[in-house]
Amino acid sequence: MARSNYYNNQKFNEYIQSRLKKYHDYTYQKLTEEEDVLKKKIKKGFEIIKTSEQSIKESREIGTELSENKKSVENGNAKEESEQRDKAKINGNTPPIRPNNETIINGRNVTCFLLAGFTAAAASQGITEGIGFILFIPAFFFLFKVIAYWLLKSQDERELDRYYEEYKEYERKLTSKFIPSLKYQKNKKTLEKINNLLVEAKELASNDYKIIKDKKFEILILKKILFAFKRFKKRASDRERTAKINAFENKNRSGSQNIKEKLLKAVRVKSKWICPYCINSSDVNAAEADHIHPVNKGGLTTLQNMVLICKKCNSKKTNSMLRVFCKKQSYDYNEVCERLEKLGKDV
Repeated sequence: MARSNYYNNQKFNEYIQSRLKKYHDYTYQKLTEEEDVLKKKIKKGFEIIKTSEQSIKESREIGTELSENKKSVENGNAKEESEQRDKAKINGNTPPIRPNNETIINGRNVTCFLLAGFTAAAASQGITEGIGFILFIPAFFFLFKVIAYWLLKSQDERELDRYYEEYKEYERKLTSKFIPSLKYQKNKKTLEKINNLLVEAKELASNDYKIIKDKKFEILILKKILFAFKRFKKRASDRERTAKINAFENKNRSGSQNIKEKLLKAVRVKSKWICPYCINSSDVNAAEADHIHPVNKGGLTTLQNMVLICKKCNSKKTNSMLRVFCKKQSYDYNEVCERLEKLGKDV
């Protein structure tokens, strides 16, 4: 899948979700550790981008310097070539003459102009003050030019081909007479090295651009993952808190049974036992141990915070605070507190 296809589309979101799957069951501590790792990766990515950008800048500077040196060396060799060519021309090696059919003033154009003049003069007889002559001569000149072009086209092509062959031979002779100096040969080797260095600098810059592009994409992915970590950490925290509460409650239930047994032993007259909340008589053996201050509100499993109450009150009180429970059941809160205090409970 091409990287460009990830940006701002459904496939990109699906890719992010696939990367997030492994974090779903991480603990809060593990998520925190992984978060630190991802942040370090992002920081490292920015450092690599900065380094690559600096490398590109240096490659450009090197390329500019090499190009200037290359131009200087090429100018030196071109000057030597030009000087030797000029010497060869002085010694009798002259270039062939190009056919002059393409110049403005040539024999063909002069002939066409004269023919156009005679024809225009003949055609304009009877027209006042030579106006017809002036009007007709350009038209006839163009007409004779077209006729001459088509009649002499093959000849012109042969002459031009011959000129190119002669000029090629002329260049070959000049080249054969060229004797490069040691400096020229050294410059040739220097130019070869410069060209290789320019190619290398270009490849390095191209590689740096690719690194920057890849790192920016990686950083984008990591930032998306980090953003999702806020939700994952909250969920992990809630999950762990629930697990701790459940474990604590399981421990409390175990402790509550021990406290209940102690509370039952403390009841001397079991036949006349009454519930301290509703003050109704009941079978103490069917009583249940209640946390006066609920566990989920910070209550402890101790003799001072636990009391035997009837099954009916226990089912109604659940995790309610004592004042709230008394209000709902229309019990006198102060009287309930006094009864509990007589039993040695903390209220």
